[in-house]
Amino acid sequence: MMTPTEISWPELGLSPELLTVIENAGYKSPTPVQAQTIPFAIQGKDVLVSSQTGSGKTASFVIPSVERFKGRNGTYILALSPTREIAQQTGAVFETFGKPFGLKTVVCIGGASLSEEKEALSSSPHIIVATPGRLCDHLERGNVWLDFIQCLIFDEADRMLEMGFAKQIDTITEQISKDRQTLMLSATFSPVIEKLARKAMRDPEKVVIERTAESAPKIDQQLFWINEDKKLGYLMQILREEQGTVFVFVKAKERTYQICRLLQNKGFASVTYINSDLPQDARELAVAEFKSGKYRVIIATDIMGRGIDVDDVAHVVNYDVPSEAEDYIHRIGRTGRRGLTGNATTFAIPGKDDKAIKAIEKMRGVNAPEKPQAQVPRSAQGQGSGRARQDSTRNGDRSRNDNSRHEHQYPPRKPTPRQGQKPLEAKPERKIETPLRSEAGQQVPTPVVKEGLFSKIKRMFGGK
Repeated sequence: MMTPTEISWPELGLSPELLTVIENAGYKSPTPVQAQTIPFAIQGKDVLVSSQTGSGKTASFVIPSVERFKGRNGTYILALSPTREIAQQTGAVFETFGKPFGLKTVVCIGGASLSEEKEALSSSPHIIVATPGRLCDHLERGNVWLDFIQCLIFDEADRMLEMGFAKQIDTITEQISKDRQTLMLSATFSPVIEKLARKAMRDPEKVVIERTAESAPKIDQQLFWINEDKKLGYLMQILREEQGTVFVFVKAKERTYQICRLLQNKGFASVTYINSDLPQDARELAVAEFKSGKYRVIIATDIMGRGIDVDDVAHVVNYDVPSEAEDYIHRIGRTGRRGLTGNATTFAIPGKDDKAIKAIEKMRGVNAPEKPQAQVPRSAQGQGSGRARQDSTRNGDRSRNDNSRHEHQYPPRKPTPRQGQKPLEAKPERKIETPLRSEAGQQVPTPVVKEGLFSKIKRMFGGK
């Protein structure tokens, strides 16, 4: 049997017409997950897929679904997505490959007009892409029937279960014929995924794409043990030194706005944010402007971040350590994609994030070393650090109080620096060897860097 790297598109059993569409879409050769999944899916088999973020999973189920049902009238394909953004992206991929064959796609998501979606569903589209909650809304109103669905797709199944959609998934699957084909895709296999597969699938073929030296993203990972009141300063240093796009992950939706405003107040104009409180059109605008280059930095939570597909993110910053180890993989998967190199920096609070960091290292198969005895020296926790902590709190409170007036406004637009141009902030660029200083002018110490999972450490912020 040929390895996936030796397989070309014509060898996957696709029609000449679809091969032309694939070529026009710029897909040069199948990724490993596409090469292994598509032949099974074209045969109508159930397929359970585990593959890393950015490996091409979406095309691996869209292409064979279009191949199977092109030229037929009726609603045969249903794809479930965990978030609005992922649903929209999946819908766009279905449009790319299905529209040339006359296949119509309808996307149903929260925040959109129910009446408009109802009208679109009444036109008997060939493909429905939906979030579980919104689809259940239409089912309860009698706006859609699933009797004729022949292909059910669970995209990002692990995320749907993590978000609490198990009940909605049961409601949906119960209304679809058991003779259907089921495709289930996940970044990782977990006990809950295995349980759902046993319940919703029939003798599925398993496709597991292991991380290898060739396929694994080339990401330089760094870990810094620092206190909460030092995070903003180190983030600003990264933004000054990093000339590419930056994705900042935080633990709560209110922090997306607060940190965006704090950076804005410090003179960083090319920063935007998304969270679930923003209207759908505002979120779409923020993502579109980040992709287009109007904003170079975007701040998001895990749920929102999973829906943003950008190939050339230069740096991922885990401003807050994720509560689940798997979320770390999804986060850093935003960078180092499709053969590009990337950077990922994590800020961990001593004594608070130890358990989470050990869980990440364990999942990655790295022995967690002992935590360094010294984290942030006491000499740095005097007047200067106290002042910084006080100012951060004050700014955060002001952000919350102004939320009603500003939560849907984005930072003022300025020309976005591109690769090789001046850094994000208009102030003179600070060299790496220049130490950070607190608001009171006191030097901020270099954080302790912990070895282990985070190999190939860069000694930043004045470190040697």
